[in-house]
Amino acid sequence: MIWMTWRQFRTPALATGAVVLVLLAGLALTWAEVTELATRTGYTGCQGDDCRAAGEAFLRALHPEWASELHLAAIAALYLLPALLGIFWGAPLVARELESGTYRMVFSQSVSRSRWLLVKLAVGGAAAALGAGLLSLVLTGWAQPIDGASADRMDPLVFAARGIVPVGYAVLAFVVGVTAGLLLRRTLAAMAVTLLVIVSLQIAAPFVVRPWLAQPITTVSPLRVDGDYGISMSPDDGRMTLHVEPDRRGDWILSSTTITSTGAEFSGPADTTQCGPRAPRDRETCPRWLEGQNLSLKVSYVPGSTFWRLQWREFGVLIAVTVALSAFSLWWVRRRLV
Repeated sequence: MIWMTWRQFRTPALATGAVVLVLLAGLALTWAEVTELATRTGYTGCQGDDCRAAGEAFLRALHPEWASELHLAAIAALYLLPALLGIFWGAPLVARELESGTYRMVFSQSVSRSRWLLVKLAVGGAAAALGAGLLSLVLTGWAQPIDGASADRMDPLVFAARGIVPVGYAVLAFVVGVTAGLLLRRTLAAMAVTLLVIVSLQIAAPFVVRPWLAQPITTVSPLRVDGDYGISMSPDDGRMTLHVEPDRRGDWILSSTTITSTGAEFSGPADTTQCGPRAPRDRETCPRWLEGQNLSLKVSYVPGSTFWRLQWREFGVLIAVTVALSAFSLWWVRRRLV
């Protein structure tokens, strides 16, 4: 059964493996270059406040190098990999046999239905985990200086391309493809549904699942308008919205809201003689006027120190869903498949 399963999906497996190997080779060849740039710009071994300036210098030096493009390509590959595994590995693996009727020949032999499906799930899932795991492991180590300098490891786009989370998405995508093929019994339909499910999951996870798993912290502090901020104002009634960027480097900011002493979101109205296009010295008077309104900044964030804890939580959820779908598929193939 293992040999037969390998024969069925060896072509897409070898094609995917070749792409992964090319990316791994590129990361290996540029590893020394990234490390040397970090040392040359003073980022390696820096301490305290000097690290921020050294990190910015390192990122500027890295930008024109092709290692920067390789970094983006590897992140994109880890996002595309689950969809490719689900569409080209998982969906056809069972749907093609059900569509052509060749599964009847297998069931007429000594192979049970459960064993037939279990071997497919095990072989494909292990291969998916190996490919995604290798690429994610190498990229996480390779990009360690970049993550430290940019402090964006908790950013939703970067988070899902680091650590063990890509492994969870890859295995789940494969099982989703197998399950869709088992239920729909048509290869093209199963591929389309698999793509829709995986893309929807990747979009929903940063907005719904991950914030729930992260258990964010909410803080309220007096407003200080001395950093980066923006103002949106209505010229008719002076209603305004204040956007202040919290100084929480390395954390994942979920929301930042300017509130009044009552806890309501601040919306003005503004004193147009102090703020807005009619104020003669807006850049000087508006910050002082805002600080005199007894405003506070309410920030909901996930600390960067919880990176690995959140990685394991999301990975656990993905594996739990994978196991549930696998169990459902095994039940379906025993009770419903004819």
